[in-house]
Amino acid sequence: MAAACCVAKTGSAAASGAPHVSGASGVALVTGATGFVGGHLVRCLAASGIEVHAVVRRAMTDPAVSALSESAAIHRLDGTTAGVAQIVAAVKPDIVYHLAARFVAEHGADDIEKLVHDNLLFGVQLLDAMRSAHGTRFVTAGSAWQHYGNADYSPVNLYAATKEAFGALLQYYVEAHGIHAVTLELTDSYGHGDTRRRLIPFMLEAERTGHIMSMVHAELPLDFVHVSDVAEAFAKAGQRVTSSTVARSEVFAVRSGIPLPVRELFAAWERSRGVAIQAKWGERAVREREVLDPWTQGTVLPGWAPRVSLEHGLRAL
Repeated sequence: MAAACCVAKTGSAAASGAPHVSGASGVALVTGATGFVGGHLVRCLAASGIEVHAVVRRAMTDPAVSALSESAAIHRLDGTTAGVAQIVAAVKPDIVYHLAARFVAEHGADDIEKLVHDNLLFGVQLLDAMRSAHGTRFVTAGSAWQHYGNADYSPVNLYAATKEAFGALLQYYVEAHGIHAVTLELTDSYGHGDTRRRLIPFMLEAERTGHIMSMVHAELPLDFVHVSDVAEAFAKAGQRVTSSTVARSEVFAVRSGIPLPVRELFAAWERSRGVAIQAKWGERAVREREVLDPWTQGTVLPGWAPRVSLEHGLRAL
């Protein structure tokens, strides 16, 4: 159904645009479509002539939903199992890309139900709706944070634990109901238009305001992949499950392969953008179970490699 996205070249102009899938067709259902990566994936698929349907929770009048409607048919989720089933039955997707998730770095008591609902219940509702509609192609997102200390499995936080738990639930649908699934475990993504409370958007703000950033120690390892490369990885995963004739659950890594200390990110920023951002190193305390080791576990998605270098990606922000 989906071929690889074919846009992310090494130049900064390519890094600023939406990726594109060449020669693809079919019907795709995307959750998490108003998110940063999900929105890029929707545009990637739609630009190729794929019929894209997006599941959203926000009101139809929300600006993010209005912008999304230029590339996808919108289906508003009511949160019920029956509602999810109705959407899947109506769309009859050839493939489902499940990117919806709730991320909380350090959870509090009020976060528990939301994390379990969004990261477990919603995904199971979706899989069961696919079972009823005889859908079998499924691509979803995991996290490098499932590998604290570079372990095969050691969750950094409750968010990462819910990601691992969903993988176990997914395995049931693979074995019992013939789902063909790929999970992509992601490192940090970045790119133009990112409004998440993440390091690179904070650096953009510091560039504009001259604010001195409060940082952890300068050697903390980071691994950034440009969002167009991430969207390409999801499209390649879609191609993989579409061409598969064996129901199975595969897990692959999506990472740059070139982790760098956070101090080097600041140096790359100055080289790329001509602006030196000031930081107070070590002023911010290291979070409990902070990721201190580069992640090397797992096999990188076959046939995929990042195309946008960090400096070109930073220049295009």
